[in-house]
Amino acid sequence: MNTQDTINQQAYKNYSTKNPWPESDAWHDKTYQCIYNFVTKQLKNYDRDDAIILNAGSGGTVYPHRGQMIHLDIIESYINNFENYIVASIDQTTLDNESIDIVICVGSVINYADYQKSIEEFSRILKPGGILILEFERSNSGEFLFKKNHNSIIFPQAYYYNCQKHTLWMYNEKNIIKTLKIYGFKTTKKYRFHTMSTLLFRFGMPEKKAAKYLKADKLLAPFSYYLAHNCILISKKTF
Repeated sequence: MNTQDTINQQAYKNYSTKNPWPESDAWHDKTYQCIYNFVTKQLKNYDRDDAIILNAGSGGTVYPHRGQMIHLDIIESYINNFENYIVASIDQTTLDNESIDIVICVGSVINYADYQKSIEEFSRILKPGGILILEFERSNSGEFLFKKNHNSIIFPQAYYYNCQKHTLWMYNEKNIIKTLKIYGFKTTKKYRFHTMSTLLFRFGMPEKKAAKYLKADKLLAPFSYYLAHNCILISKKTF
């Protein structure tokens, strides 16, 4: 069994048995709110009444929207209360070619997946001019500062939540943008977060306490490429 198969099975087991996030998990809560606010704001720029939106790796999250939203997840119980849902992985959606106007893939979903296959799939299903909102955890993160893997193209990183082991791929931001370009995307906006908080966590501050410094990221904005743990890219399919 290869590393990706192991990550897939581990993720399915963790998310299908119980909520992997401990109660009062400040880091997760603030990350979720940051992503939710950003995606909600960006959807206002691209959504329309006839738009078809794929919420890839939905987890049951609903964003304010005008068009039709399709929820996709590997865990059916997260999404089967919605009228439009698909039980599948993000790299094998079963959707038709050029059938989607907007893809939202956030919450580190792509960090569990083969990023190249996933981006290729997003390119296949998006219409020309379609928008991809993609969030991921970065190898450029300050969490790995002065460690051998810092800024690597890709490496697996193990985390422990709620008595569960999670293994995620950490991705180099420039390589993700390069891959997007190969598959016909032009990246138009970058939003990085968990910069100050990640730096404080790297040098010994407890995660729960460090999470509170998410709001202070603006102070380290000029250094976010080298330190931020998370990034959201807005990319447009050009062909």
